[in-house]
Amino acid sequence: MRQHVATFANFVCRFGGEKVMLDYIDEIVIPAFVDDKMIRSYGRTHFFFYETKLVVLDDNPEQPVMGISGRFIKNTQLTREQIFDREKGLVQDEASMPSAPSAFFILVLDTHRLIYFPETAHAPDLSAFRSTALSFIRKKHSDFINRRYVELRKSENKVTKKQLNIDHPSPTLEVVPISGDDEISEFVRRYGVLKKIEMRLIEPNDEIDGKELFDDIRSYLGPLNPDTTKLEIRNSDGLDIDEAVPKIKEATETANQEVKLSGTDQDGNRLTGDNHSFKVGAPIETIPPTRKGLTDKLYSTFQSLKTSGVIKVGTSTATVTGVMKKLKDLM
Repeated sequence: MRQHVATFANFVCRFGGEKVMLDYIDEIVIPAFVDDKMIRSYGRTHFFFYETKLVVLDDNPEQPVMGISGRFIKNTQLTREQIFDREKGLVQDEASMPSAPSAFFILVLDTHRLIYFPETAHAPDLSAFRSTALSFIRKKHSDFINRRYVELRKSENKVTKKQLNIDHPSPTLEVVPISGDDEISEFVRRYGVLKKIEMRLIEPNDEIDGKELFDDIRSYLGPLNPDTTKLEIRNSDGLDIDEAVPKIKEATETANQEVKLSGTDQDGNRLTGDNHSFKVGAPIETIPPTRKGLTDKLYSTFQSLKTSGVIKVGTSTATVTGVMKKLKDLM
């Protein structure tokens, strides 16, 4: 029987340098997920969200937690060109059949963490999820700009679409897998020679990262308005692996840095890795038969990993609780 494993990621959606996902949660982000007419096509493959809705994950009246949950489906055609026959050998035999592998997901809105649960073999991966979510959020952003333009054209506060796009910048999205300390140690110690560590700093959501070095770099370079900020540590003769392990753990702790490693393994073969190579995975032994049961199971697993310190989340800003209460009132 195939083992089902939940993975976790930081869902970093920003609108320019100042605004984050929760600033446009009800106008752009939620509609991007719940509009079941939206489809992203890639050749004969079509990606879309299915039966997606806003859910209450924690009903605490003082500090509720809201989420977006649903299924991410890859609707495609499986094809073959030949089969093997014991008497005839390889025989040309073209055939195709529809296939729709899926993953269940929960986007936890107060922490911006994504719980991702492939339900079938060949389920779409996090990269496909990111591309689809970004495509839909951009479409809803465009719709938002058009609505605002029409509304303001009817009033005395006339404005151009160019100005509206300046006031409400186009969205960006990073989906960074959450790394585990044990997974990092195991992977990094496969290196015989670790030649390079590259860290790309991601501007976080409305949370305080808690890592002074990275916060200082962001603050220092912020006025330059960089699209990308990278740190590169390189030694062609090999970096100290024992020292590298804690540094990589620290850099990936809150999934606000993308880390890439390169070098050679113990046999001299080229070995590269990134956050995907040492992501946290949580086996789900018994899959609940209902949607609510699966939602509760996955969120409980996420909370247990947070409590144990396996998943670390930065401190949320004060405005987050207010947004959660507002969304709960919309239910």
